[in-house]
Amino acid sequence: MRSVIRTAIAVLLLTGLVPHQDVSSAADFYVATSGSDDNPGTSEKPFATVGKARDAVRQRIAAGLDADITVSIRGGTYELAETLKFGPEDSGTVEHSVTYAAQPDESVVLSGGRRITGWRKGDDGVWTAPAPGVKDGKWYFRHLFVNGGRATRARIPNLVGHNPHWQLAGAALSPDLATYTLTIAPERLGQWSNVDDMEIMVAGNWAINRKRIAAIDRASGAITLAPPHASGHDAIRPRAGRWCYFENAPELLDFPGEWYLDRKSGVLSYMPRDGEEMQTAEVVAPVLERLIEVTGTADGPVRNLHFKGLALEYATWQLPNFGYLGIQGCHFTKGRDWSRPWARVPAAVCFNFAQECTVTGGTIAHVGGCGIEMIDSCHENTIQGNKVFDVSGNGIMLGGPFEESRVPRNNRIANNHVQRCGVEYYGAVGIWIGFADGAVVAHNLVHDLPYSGISVGWQWNPQPTPCKNNIIECNHIYDVMNCLCDGGCIYTLGFQPGTIIRGNHLHDAHRSPFAQGAPNNGMFIDQGSKGYLFERNVIYRTAAELVRFNQCSRDWHTWQDNHIGEEADVKEPGKEIINAAGLEEAYR
Repeated sequence: MRSVIRTAIAVLLLTGLVPHQDVSSAADFYVATSGSDDNPGTSEKPFATVGKARDAVRQRIAAGLDADITVSIRGGTYELAETLKFGPEDSGTVEHSVTYAAQPDESVVLSGGRRITGWRKGDDGVWTAPAPGVKDGKWYFRHLFVNGGRATRARIPNLVGHNPHWQLAGAALSPDLATYTLTIAPERLGQWSNVDDMEIMVAGNWAINRKRIAAIDRASGAITLAPPHASGHDAIRPRAGRWCYFENAPELLDFPGEWYLDRKSGVLSYMPRDGEEMQTAEVVAPVLERLIEVTGTADGPVRNLHFKGLALEYATWQLPNFGYLGIQGCHFTKGRDWSRPWARVPAAVCFNFAQECTVTGGTIAHVGGCGIEMIDSCHENTIQGNKVFDVSGNGIMLGGPFEESRVPRNNRIANNHVQRCGVEYYGAVGIWIGFADGAVVAHNLVHDLPYSGISVGWQWNPQPTPCKNNIIECNHIYDVMNCLCDGGCIYTLGFQPGTIIRGNHLHDAHRSPFAQGAPNNGMFIDQGSKGYLFERNVIYRTAAELVRFNQCSRDWHTWQDNHIGEEADVKEPGKEIINAAGLEEAYR
């Protein structure tokens, strides 16, 4: 077993290297923080913004693209005034590429945030600063980052210890969906002001709920949620025993690293962590929801467009008025009940109708929604060699509509380091694959997640869909299932003929104190999963059985030379556990 693990790690390390991506010293256009958009964009007189460089490239394309085009971006932080949008008019051709690249060995940050300055220390040790535009209703933010680290919105119980949550005593949704009331032990509730600006998070089995609060009755322990309401999935909706926390009242600002934004006064308050000097700290609040948007059309896809070595940082997502009633994988209830259609937490970087485009060697971080997604009619694209971390939702997403003509085909997600996703929406996964054909997810390092590592498939029965021929190989996935349950290092759904799951190194799928529901596994082969080849996977040290099936069967798949390791560390009482030793023998 140890030799197999060593071999798996060696393969991951050797094949996971990303070659150095050079940018020609003779680029077509240049961008620098010291430049000016009145300049011609030369090396000596660069532009000041990437948007201006895009417009110059657009003119070159309109005149007829007869050579590759490169935009070289010099080191520094570029605060985006608006989303960088690319359409067919910004596209390369089959023969010639368009590339936006960081200058070699220089750090380039495209930021959707704004720095907060003017900090003053109060007698209570809390620092305050004005947040421009908030008092006037022009800006409001739900996320804050200090020196590149995510700060905690003031909450109770504090984010400390093994289980910083309280349990609900009950929940009641009226039949007409007009009133939604939660109850908790009355002594938990304090004299909190600005209650109508507060939120409550309630964890379900494999997704969460987040709603605004309309009123609190301290005597009875009743919390009235702000409408409109919807009926959530039984396994997710609030009920007695669910774990929760409250957020965003000034009285909750009592722990280092917490912050509170007063919507009426526009004053931002922050309690520093040890070692943070607010006079010199870089404090950033995101303004933009989306940093880069690439959108072609069915007749005119964006093709051969490339982003190299760029740090894409600081994006937000505002909670909808009806809140967030999770379904799975950062999809949530959109109507009056949990049935489809669903909405999805948007990504900071989004591609639609894109072909042969790449995002390589960069960073996607400090994001209030999801990281990067490729959706409708995206073919032959690559997401490779990126660091994706500190993301509220899913890290990387690939998955289009159900229609065969629009499903993404032959895309590659490789050599990425994905960690600390699902920071806010615990049901998030590191890499999510929905309806896709021919996707390759290979040599990724995925860890430190509240739910599953890689999820592939989006149909809860064995009926045919456009999802097929996907390869999930040589990924190292560990330290997952840190909050919720009913998932694993790898999670699958639906009939996917031609799909191969091989050479993956899977371990340390945990079980948290507030997980409620089914076990956590190395691989959870869920409803309708059928037609896969599982080979040469290494699995060990999981909270429950190493491989689990739900509404599908082991003999619906082909198993070759898998190495299923130790006995499960934890067996949930009352649950039927598949014997690990039996699995190991059966799958060899």
